[in-house]
Amino acid sequence: MKLALRMSTLLALIGTLFHVAPAAACGGLFCQNIPVDQAGEQILFHQEGESITAMVRILYEGDADNFSWVVPVPNTPELSTGADSFFDELDVMTRPVFDLNRTGNGECSSDFLTGGTDGATGGGSPVTAEADSGGVTIEQELSVGPFEIQIISSDNPDDLAIWLADNEYDLSDRGRDLIAPYVEMGMKFVALKLRSGQSSGSIQPLVMKYQSSKPMVPIKLTAVAAQEDMGVLVWLVSDARAVPDNYLHVIPNYTQLDWYTGPNNAYGSYQTLITAAMDEAGGQGFATDFAGSIDEAITSFITQADSLDAELAMLDSLGNDSDFLAALYSGNRSEALRDLYTTFLPLPSGQDEGVYFSPMALQAVFTQDELAQAREKLRQAFIDIEIEPLRASNALLTDGRYLTRLYTTLSADEMTLDPSFEFNPNMETQARLRQATLDVNCVNDETLWSLTLGAGTGRDGETVIQANEPTPQTVPVAAQTQRAVFTASVTSGDAMPDVTIANSFELINVNITGEEPRDRKFLGALSYWVGCVFLLAIFMRRRKVQL
Repeated sequence: MKLALRMSTLLALIGTLFHVAPAAACGGLFCQNIPVDQAGEQILFHQEGESITAMVRILYEGDADNFSWVVPVPNTPELSTGADSFFDELDVMTRPVFDLNRTGNGECSSDFLTGGTDGATGGGSPVTAEADSGGVTIEQELSVGPFEIQIISSDNPDDLAIWLADNEYDLSDRGRDLIAPYVEMGMKFVALKLRSGQSSGSIQPLVMKYQSSKPMVPIKLTAVAAQEDMGVLVWLVSDARAVPDNYLHVIPNYTQLDWYTGPNNAYGSYQTLITAAMDEAGGQGFATDFAGSIDEAITSFITQADSLDAELAMLDSLGNDSDFLAALYSGNRSEALRDLYTTFLPLPSGQDEGVYFSPMALQAVFTQDELAQAREKLRQAFIDIEIEPLRASNALLTDGRYLTRLYTTLSADEMTLDPSFEFNPNMETQARLRQATLDVNCVNDETLWSLTLGAGTGRDGETVIQANEPTPQTVPVAAQTQRAVFTASVTSGDAMPDVTIANSFELINVNITGEEPRDRKFLGALSYWVGCVFLLAIFMRRRKVQL
């Protein structure tokens, strides 16, 4: 059965996140029959000296029994779980924002067009097995959050491939070849499945802490099931701005952005522009969405575990078990926690989840003893599934440190090099805000407008388009024919960018409708009628002479 993996620019398939020269390991998420399609990857790195904590987001749809994930690691990591909501909030607070400042007296009344608008910590101690199974050593078995995890090793890629297949991990024919280099490098592998009774909605981000000199996003094995132009979104927390050290750093040509139909459409066109720019730059590059200090402008919009602690204290103040259970269920809860209600308070036939919202319904359906036991178990689940994972996530975003958000898109044939990152204290910040000015005026019953790029685009103050027609409802064709890359550079941790591509662009003069401007049409018509009158006058004069 084919499974679907949904990622809102989200990670489903990623391997270990570390640097080992000269090659890097990677991992994969597999179902029982075929690799699950990859739609995107999201990961947050937190670096403190030689210690890296990586939180990887996994959003998966399909049969929970078929979920499986294999992660090569350089050494045995500390494992815990994070919070999905943290990724959602961090995404919103760090994505580029596009602001179009409109100036001038506006369009001529005859030119108005209808435009588009947007207007959990480890659950138990690891069990060391040291059992050999057909050339594969099972070194540890442990439970972490919703996952059952085995840490395995092998010195033979064929043995590992057979073990994975026997245990219902399907690497595909290509996958076996891709894991071989990592087996030969002596990597260990973290193999994950869902614990019995867990649903696919129970899956949480995985947090891995390990020793490494720099962060790396293993991408090679992702090619097994990657979608075309798959988004890769990386946040890095350290003491300076993060830059790619083996991919290009790319600044796109913001003339090609859809500035005209609202900020949501602008952000959508930015993602398309990044794809075009990366392809044009050779297929392997990153753009900087944001680079700056972590402050209250970001953290104040990120839910803190303290707020859940306060919520739990409020719930504890409810003396009645049914009140506690209904209030807990009615809150902004994760699917994983709500799923546990059906485990601890299974509904009788004919009842639906509406029972869980109502204290009276709970009392009518369940005994007091059942409610008391469920309260104790669900209270602990609230801590394990929501509070502690959120606390672990919050700890990765520390006030005063430096946060960089990098974005790219990659197709399978471009996933030949695992991108790694360094931190450059000499490079300037990159604000989220990108600005442009659209100056629109009605002059002699004709709309004249211009677009000037502003802060955040790398071309502040440069007028890039002038036109004498109504303002556009999409990117003008003349702009679409330009190069998508403004600059592409080689970056590192100890030098300023070395620009390898630098495109310059002429001012675009555009007539969107393809018609003559009104002043030319008027003058042409006037000349025509003046000529007619002149010829008529000559004709009449000659006629009089003849008479």
